[in-house]
Amino acid sequence: MMKTENDHNHGIARKILFFLKFLEIRLRFVLILLITALVVGYWDNIQNYYERWQRNRATPAGHAHEGETAAQIQSEFEYTCAMHPFVVRDHPGKCPICGMDLIKRKKGAQVQLPEGTLARVQVSPERIMQAGVQIEPVAYRLLMRAVRTYGVIETDETRVAKIVARFPGRIDELMVNSVGLVVKKGEPLARIYSPKFLAATQEYLQAVKAERQANMDSQASADDKRRAGQLAEFARQRLLLAGFTTEQLNGIREQGKVSESVTLNSPLAGTVLEKNALPGQMVEEGSTLYTIADLSTVWVQALTIESDLSAVNVGMPVEVTSVSWPGEIFYGTVDFIYPTVDLQNRSVKVRVVVANPAGKLKPGMYVMAVMRSPVGRYGDADKVAKDTKKDLPITEAKMAEMGAGEKTNAHAAMKMDSSAPDLSKQPSKPVKLPTETQADADAFLARLAPGAEYYHCTMDPEVVSDKPGDCPKCGMHLAKANKERKPEPQGHEGPAGQGQGRPAAGPPVGQLVAARADQPSTEQWAEGYSCEMHPDELSDKPGVCSICGCGMKLKKMRIERVPSIPESAVVDTGTRQIVYVESQPGVYDAREVKLGARAGAFYPVLSGLKLGDKIVARGSFLIDAEARLNPATAGVGTEGAGSTGGENKPAEHAGHPHGG
Repeated sequence: MMKTENDHNHGIARKILFFLKFLEIRLRFVLILLITALVVGYWDNIQNYYERWQRNRATPAGHAHEGETAAQIQSEFEYTCAMHPFVVRDHPGKCPICGMDLIKRKKGAQVQLPEGTLARVQVSPERIMQAGVQIEPVAYRLLMRAVRTYGVIETDETRVAKIVARFPGRIDELMVNSVGLVVKKGEPLARIYSPKFLAATQEYLQAVKAERQANMDSQASADDKRRAGQLAEFARQRLLLAGFTTEQLNGIREQGKVSESVTLNSPLAGTVLEKNALPGQMVEEGSTLYTIADLSTVWVQALTIESDLSAVNVGMPVEVTSVSWPGEIFYGTVDFIYPTVDLQNRSVKVRVVVANPAGKLKPGMYVMAVMRSPVGRYGDADKVAKDTKKDLPITEAKMAEMGAGEKTNAHAAMKMDSSAPDLSKQPSKPVKLPTETQADADAFLARLAPGAEYYHCTMDPEVVSDKPGDCPKCGMHLAKANKERKPEPQGHEGPAGQGQGRPAAGPPVGQLVAARADQPSTEQWAEGYSCEMHPDELSDKPGVCSICGCGMKLKKMRIERVPSIPESAVVDTGTRQIVYVESQPGVYDAREVKLGARAGAFYPVLSGLKLGDKIVARGSFLIDAEARLNPATAGVGTEGAGSTGGENKPAEHAGHPHGG
């Protein structure tokens, strides 16, 4: 009995032990999963605590007290390259990539970028080849804005007449009894019997007879003759205002007969659009009988959206097409821009006057309208050349009046524009090398022979030298370059993207050339013969336009090219527009730019870039993605960055984290 009780207790103990072991095995996996989840979830905090512990071990006790050594103070700082922010050292020296002096900064401090640079990113050559990144400089282009819209044909309000009854009466006869008939000026339309008209003509005849009697009476005084003449003239004026023609009144005066009916004549040649009269119908004074319009000229009320309104000007030519006459182009001119905006479709009416001699355009017809306007200034060659001041050389007095930004643009224009003064022909002055001002750099480069080698700083373009060395301003190695040879004059400019992506140089200003909008140029102005319908299609010979068959005579025109960049180079974030500029091979700076309205595949540059800046024309979205997804290569993220380098946020460099 005793043995059985012990066995029973022992069995219970084994069961309890088995349950605990089973529970331990089960909970072991749960505990491991829980610990793993906590480690993964708080890995950043664990890493930051570890790094802080490591720094505390490396820093002697009492670091912030009076007894700190130079080595301890030195540990607070690090050295980085402005061109390659991912290069970080704990001691001064030069960048192993570009040779630029490393910049001292406090650990964890932000990277200072050049003014206007939002971010800097370096992309490997493999990624550049995969994305097909293309570089080209900012250059002049002849840009055209083409506004395409639809419109409705309307009658020319200045060529519409309403024939109304000037006297109440009865319609005895209709000479024109159908809508759509074409009438000539002065052609009779209807004859109306009117007692009131009869009384008016009788009054006029009596006044005429009294005037004649007074003139024939030798005893009548001069005042009597004058009063009789005035009464006859007043009666005549009443009939003229009632709609009588001079010929009709002259006939009544000569014949001396009173007519019981009045004949209404057409005041202009045109087409009968409305007829509100029937034979025998009684009409009141002021009733409209006919509406006649001259349709040899019609109006097109074109609806233009707000964003395109800046490209529309009064007097500019317009192409009008209709589905009723495929392949045929009607030509018109912008006559008026209405002063109000339609609140429903946010458009403005633009009135276009179109010649319609054959009557093919009917009122109420829908048509398509195309208006072309150059982005730059344009007009008669002699007048524009006289009015524009940018063609004149930039003198020292004018440079002294300019601001810093204007001087930079002026220097760039002088370098890009062959119309700038030839410094090589000016009296030579000693130039200190390496140069430190843009004027000295221009003077040095002007004296070099085409194809000669020289050295320049990619960060400071005003620094050039005839020998290799370091930039005296930033310490960067001077890059080797060759002075470009002046191209031979040619009728057509070469396509963009040849060689190193530089635009083919255009001919000198004043030479008549055939210009194309998609060709970059170093010349600000283009000059040649063109028609008003296609001002961007320049020819070197006068004649008649053969592009669209408009038959217009070519005029000598002068059109301004504007600095522009391809549409593919722009990264639009919705709040601002960013362009990546190549500062070094494989290194790109993000700049915020201000652009004008898009003209075809290009944007005119308003600010943020200057002529000659090498921009990423294709593949900019890849570089933008690299800057956003890999902040270690970008140096500074573009999100939240300001307009200057001093406002940018610091980045975490790979291998040199700055944990808290």
